[in-house]
Amino acid sequence: MSTPLQLDEIKRLVAAWYRALDNHDPIEDVYPLLSESGLNIQFPDGDIHDYASFKTWYDRVTNLFFDENHYVQTVDAQINGDEAVVDVVVGWQASWWEPPAAKSKRVSMDATQRWTVRRSDKNRYGLQIVAYNATVKPFAYAPGFARL
Repeated sequence: MSTPLQLDEIKRLVAAWYRALDNHDPIEDVYPLLSESGLNIQFPDGDIHDYASFKTWYDRVTNLFFDENHYVQTVDAQINGDEAVVDVVVGWQASWWEPPAAKSKRVSMDATQRWTVRRSDKNRYGLQIVAYNATVKPFAYAPGFARL
């Protein structure tokens, strides 16, 4: 039997995930954070159930957005042994450019997300994301910033 999850290790995985997104880490470094089996990611622009569809999404967003910053505000978890349902509130800021516009656009918003994570030996955090719903609540946009 594996050791029950701890909130601190969940928070380390959350921080690693957003750091990878902000830095546009190579896809090979991001895959180990995601489960290969039973993957269920819900983004506003579509659902993802495997590495191939995640790569399509990841390539698109890392080529679209720049100057990204994720700010984790809260991480709450309902832990059940070696699996947990995690509620994350994250602030996100990013810029993008739509040709031939003279200037880029900047978004600033808070997103409420719900993840399911479980034990894994595929990365140094000992956890992987199995399910990820990016839109548990509507995005809360900061006044004066662009909207997606």
